[in-house]
Amino acid sequence: MLRITNWLLLFFLACTFSFATDTTSFHVKIQHRESSKSRILIGKSGVLTFDDATRRLAFAGGKHDSFEINYDDVTKALFEVTTHMRDDLNNAIGLLGLTAVAAAPLLQLEHVHDCWFYLEYKNGEHSETALLEIPKDSSETLIAKAKSLFGSRVVIPAFQERGEPVDPQSLPAIHSKQSIRVDWKSQPLPELKPDKATVVVVCPRIRNYDPAYGNQFKLHANERVIAVNQEGTYSIAYVEPGKYHLVSQSVNANGFHMELEAGKAYYFLQSTFEGAVKNHTMLSRNSEELVMYELNGSFFSDWKPK
Repeated sequence: MLRITNWLLLFFLACTFSFATDTTSFHVKIQHRESSKSRILIGKSGVLTFDDATRRLAFAGGKHDSFEINYDDVTKALFEVTTHMRDDLNNAIGLLGLTAVAAAPLLQLEHVHDCWFYLEYKNGEHSETALLEIPKDSSETLIAKAKSLFGSRVVIPAFQERGEPVDPQSLPAIHSKQSIRVDWKSQPLPELKPDKATVVVVCPRIRNYDPAYGNQFKLHANERVIAVNQEGTYSIAYVEPGKYHLVSQSVNANGFHMELEAGKAYYFLQSTFEGAVKNHTMLSRNSEELVMYELNGSFFSDWKPK
């Protein structure tokens, strides 16, 4: 009887250990539409689980943003690091009021360097996408797990264009003025033109307010402004091919040099950071997949010079 009991105990422990090693979970956030009637993206916390026993990938979050996918149905798993505002900064300002506003120049320095996980997968005859935000401390483990499962379907962009501080007064068009009308209905999409370079720039929405409010974020290309956004909007520009100093400008300026080729599209994010009076900006070049996902959750900036 004792042998049977010991055997059953060992069998139970072995099954428990096997179950524990068959699943790997991560606390993440999903970028999901606010509702079925709104395109605005909001972040929702949840748990992403790899279940090797059933070969299924699942996200458990809210009622309308959970999913479960067979490993074999994953067609692309794209990872890239972005820098953005701390998620709890707006909550801190709401709780602390003027104290937090006075501390904003210090708080804005606490940039978050998380990893975006863009996922494409088959759902019957249709293709679905999801965008997950992975904390920095677990991103390497999650990427390694994805590589072991999805192999060549894992994509990590090769380009590393990230903005550096620029003196705003050095920009030739620093004193130019523009007005913005947010287009709430139509959603123009970028086109490829054989004689032009296509520039797509999205300013992701961070705050919980209407995209029609907030300060402007201009994109300078050498001597002129080619795009103007507010949080939650996007712009599209078609420019002559050549070498450019691309700079995102608010009260600060941030950018880099790169060459734009005719017939190609380039995708950028104007990330925003809390400032004492107006929000600051940072420019980065990102994948088409990430920027277009953000674009689909944004509104078109119909801007013009004053």
